[in-house]
Amino acid sequence: MRIEKLVSLAIIAVVAIGILSPSQSQAAISLWDQGGAKAGLTLEAGAGLFFNDNANFGAGRFSDGEKSVQWQEGYFKPILDLSYTAAQAGTFYGGLSFVATATTGDGDAGDFSNDDPEEIDSELGYIGWKSGQLLSFLGEDAVDISIGEQEFAIGDGFLIMDGAFDGEDGAYWLAPHRSFDKTAILRLNTAPVRADVFYLKADDDYDNTELHGFNLEYVDELGTLGASWMAVTDSDRGGFYENRKGMKVLSVRAQGTPLANIGQEELFLSFEYARQSQGDRLDVDAEGWYGEAGYTFSQSTWTPTLSYRYAFFSGDKDPSDDQYESFDPMFYGFSRGWGTHFMGEITGEYFLFNSNEKVHMVHLNLLPGEKLSIGALYYDFRLDRSNLFGVPVSDDKFADEVNLYADYALNDNLYISAVFAWATPGTAAKEYTGGNDDSMLFQVYAVLTF
Repeated sequence: MRIEKLVSLAIIAVVAIGILSPSQSQAAISLWDQGGAKAGLTLEAGAGLFFNDNANFGAGRFSDGEKSVQWQEGYFKPILDLSYTAAQAGTFYGGLSFVATATTGDGDAGDFSNDDPEEIDSELGYIGWKSGQLLSFLGEDAVDISIGEQEFAIGDGFLIMDGAFDGEDGAYWLAPHRSFDKTAILRLNTAPVRADVFYLKADDDYDNTELHGFNLEYVDELGTLGASWMAVTDSDRGGFYENRKGMKVLSVRAQGTPLANIGQEELFLSFEYARQSQGDRLDVDAEGWYGEAGYTFSQSTWTPTLSYRYAFFSGDKDPSDDQYESFDPMFYGFSRGWGTHFMGEITGEYFLFNSNEKVHMVHLNLLPGEKLSIGALYYDFRLDRSNLFGVPVSDDKFADEVNLYADYALNDNLYISAVFAWATPGTAAKEYTGGNDDSMLFQVYAVLTF
């Protein structure tokens, strides 16, 4: 049986369970719980339907010239969790997961998953230890050490969150693979201060990037202050990310509700700045940052939240010299919802990837019901430098884009979302793609976890 059929049947089955049993909710299936030893199985499945009209703003997809593109994505991900708690020695734990992924139809609008890719590949394979009460003077589970294939994130994922690229395996947009291939992570939690010391290695989709670093955070009821430092020790020569080797990254960030103690918990602020320097192959000199402010009108009908965000990622002024000024987006991920940190369901998924761009975003979110969230986002995309992946353009205006979405949580297990996106090309987009038409995209997807 082809993988896409297996994935489709699995998804249909689990979604049917979720629809027929809307009152049931459980996070995992308990396989064993005795004498301090536990084993649990979590099953996750996702499916999405996608349609893009006027791909590449009417010029047609680069690979085949198709202007109207339709595709489907699916995945099935079982996760086995194991742990053993010893009274005087803390908790030993581990996890194992393989994911079946597939894309059918025309393949996605960005040519990342053509020819019906399908794969069964590992996603998790790690072991670890938590200190429990062993170091009680530092706090419960103050020390956490783990190694292997696993997920790791810093802050809200501006730099580090998604360690895998899913195009060649299928399910590019759903992106069920998020783990780094190899990790060694030491987590220290002595509230209100916590820290991470880490080694990460991505797979060949990211040119086998290897890096190490540390992260330090201060966390209290008002929010989080954080700083991190990273050094890239290796990346494959000749690949898209080859200029990472030898690069150093320093970032600072803050996020939270800083006025909550004076009764203004509705105000949310978030900020991160990253500086990239040095490099073994080219002299890296790049920066990226964003600032965001949002306010929730908690006493108003449908509890509207209105937010504004500006993001800046430097571009390379002269791609022919030995200085590399384009901001490296690293391993950013989808964290706090729409717009963080994938900006624009057309532009941010298939054209601009958090480098050489300046983005204004306005976001309105409404809560018509306990389980339903609807919203609209407007983006103004401009280039920092008047070239796109080395192709010169005569103007910095890339596109305007509007996204409309509806997110519905049927229960704690089943999540359904629909999005409509409309993007109007600017001069830079017209010159880069050769298209001159508005591009429209509709997508609907569901994720079930039990």
